[in-house]
Amino acid sequence: MLFNRKLFSRFPQKNKQSFLDITKYGHEQYQDIIINDVVVKKANGNHDTKARYKIIQEVLNQYRRQFCMLDIGASQGYFSFRAAHDYDCVCVMIEGNNAEYPKVGTQLLNLCEANDSLENIILLNKEVVPKDLIKLGECESFSVVLALNIIHWFGPRWKEVADAIFNLGDNIIIETPPEEEHASEEQNYLRKEIEKYLIFNKAQIIGKVPRHTSNEMVSIYLLESEKKQLVRKHWLAPKTKDHYTITSNYETKTITKWPPHSETLKVYDWEPGINLLTFLMCNGTYPSREKLEEAVREIQDPFHNDWTVNNMILQGNRIRLIDWDDPAHGPSGGRRSTPKVLKAHLRLVGLHTPAKVEYYFWEHLIKT
Repeated sequence: MLFNRKLFSRFPQKNKQSFLDITKYGHEQYQDIIINDVVVKKANGNHDTKARYKIIQEVLNQYRRQFCMLDIGASQGYFSFRAAHDYDCVCVMIEGNNAEYPKVGTQLLNLCEANDSLENIILLNKEVVPKDLIKLGECESFSVVLALNIIHWFGPRWKEVADAIFNLGDNIIIETPPEEEHASEEQNYLRKEIEKYLIFNKAQIIGKVPRHTSNEMVSIYLLESEKKQLVRKHWLAPKTKDHYTITSNYETKTITKWPPHSETLKVYDWEPGINLLTFLMCNGTYPSREKLEEAVREIQDPFHNDWTVNNMILQGNRIRLIDWDDPAHGPSGGRRSTPKVLKAHLRLVGLHTPAKVEYYFWEHLIKT
């Protein structure tokens, strides 16, 4: 289908940003392309993104608080862009160029830039790999996780990936292909095993949609995760035996800590989004580095006694500070947002490779 030029022409001039059309390179476009809540290019074939979004909304509509949604293998970002427009939420997308779809990560970055009415979207522009999903679940917690047609791509490692996804947050929404006549015996066996594993882990079917490759209907599952703890303080921290307990429902979400040098538990409201250090270590490309620098400048606060990147939660175009009055640093000590510390952080957010970020974090922020 051609671009909906009539609708696209209604946008203000600043919104008429070009984006990479992967269909010109022979790649399938799985989702409708939506820019500032207007669909400008329909998906290939029978991909019914609208029907899938209505099923996802059955979960999103239950929230009475701000929440964070992780979209794994976000493709054209349709579900995240819709949710970011419709709800008080932060949407984090993971998608990168890969062997099967070598331009999809570049396309999604273009689409993030084109959706300039949204200030609550984040893109980790990288290929989805098991070790990153595992580590993400060790230091982050999301209220909603979308894993649509992801698990079966990992072949013999599918169970490792499924377990990692189960540990990413509270409500896990999964779509996985059904058995089909045109699929090989090996493929159908894998698909059957994945569905059996979902059911074994108490996943419930919340809707069915047409399969785009056949006349079969595909189930969309909801799994309510039993994740209650974080085992890393942040992406670069070692695993810890300290307790970081999460309490979450549709009304509230909190984290309870037993900090070192303290005799009492501390309970904090959970800030939706992802740690800024996670964003930098996972090749975050949206928001842009310029927007990040602006957001870091805006949160300078001399009263925060551990003003460091791992205490900054990215929520799109803005950042919120966490861990106020950290007892490990005392009321008069700690890391403060001096001009020197601010300058070091501005240098950090300008780095583009995880190795450089990790080195700078330990050598120029923590040791100083």
